[in-house]
Amino acid sequence: MKIRFKQDKKTILKLLETSGIKRRLRILDRLNGVNEKDSINILLKVLEDNSWVMREKAAYKLAEYGNRVVQRLIRLLKRGFWYTRAAACLTLGEIGNIKALEAIVTLILDDDNPTVIKEASSALLKLARKEPVLFADGLKNLSLIQEKKKEILKIIEDAEPELYTVIMKELENE
Repeated sequence: MKIRFKQDKKTILKLLETSGIKRRLRILDRLNGVNEKDSINILLKVLEDNSWVMREKAAYKLAEYGNRVVQRLIRLLKRGFWYTRAAACLTLGEIGNIKALEAIVTLILDDDNPTVIKEASSALLKLARKEPVLFADGLKNLSLIQEKKKEILKIIEDAEPELYTVIMKELENE
C-alpha cells in the first residue's frame, strides 16, 4: 500500500494525527519532498508526540539537520513535556554541538524526570566524546559550583574512565 499525500506542512501534520503508528512512521519516512523549513517544523512537532517510537524517529531525522536546529532544540529543553525534553536530548547528543552543553548540564542537575536525566547524561557523553577539548573548555566556562562540576564529571568517569582522564587533563591546564 502506497501513501500519497500533498506534501505540505498542514496536510502532513493532519495525517500525523491518525492513530496508526505504522502509517505515521511511513509518513515520517516520506518527508523528503517537503521543503527544509517545513520538514524541520514537522519533526519538531513530532518530538511532542505521545509515542516514543515517533519521537525517536523524529529525533534521528532532526539530527541530520545538524547545527541548524540546535537553538530550537535547546528551547524545547526548557519548556517541553518530559518526553519532549528527552527526545530533544537524544537529538542534541546525535548532533554533538557544544552550544547545547549548558542546557544539557542544567537538565542533569535540575530535572526531576529519570528518563530526561538518562537522555541528558547520554547526550553529555556524546558531546564529551566528540570534542573532549571543547567539552572541557565549555565546562570551565559554566558558572557551576565545584560540587556540581564534580557531579557532571562523575557521569563521564563512570561511563568512560579514559575520556574522563583526557577531560581532567584539559581542566587542569587552566
